[in-house]
Amino acid sequence: MFPKADIPVFQLSLDLNKSPQWHYDLALQLKSLREKGVLIIGSGNIVHNLGIMKWGDTAYDWALEFDHWSKDCISSGNHQALIDYSKKGKVAQLAIPTNEHYLPLLYTLALQDKKDQLSFFNEKTVMGSVSMRSVLLSE
Repeated sequence: MFPKADIPVFQLSLDLNKSPQWHYDLALQLKSLREKGVLIIGSGNIVHNLGIMKWGDTAYDWALEFDHWSKDCISSGNHQALIDYSKKGKVAQLAIPTNEHYLPLLYTLALQDKKDQLSFFNEKTVMGSVSMRSVLLSE
């Protein structure tokens, strides 16, 4: 992406013993890096249930429901609902049986500024239970 290697990059590890709120709060502390021009990328999947993947193009209803709910929360700036995703019950349990692929979304959203343009791309659910939705925040 950047052949001159002039963009600072560092990797964060996820502490899976910490709550989603803890991860979001940590990301808030990283916001000053973004303000200094550091490119921050969160890589994961909103819906990620490998245990019940299936071949074909048909997504599970619960996968679509959770993905669309997530998009609505992201669009409206309702980060707290996304942090507290487990309150969605069975749909959330199916969509996120383990949250290591979901937590990067919280890091990305914590860095969102009111002036950012928000857009989505790759809005596809594949293998029935993996949402490939991507979120872009840009000034």
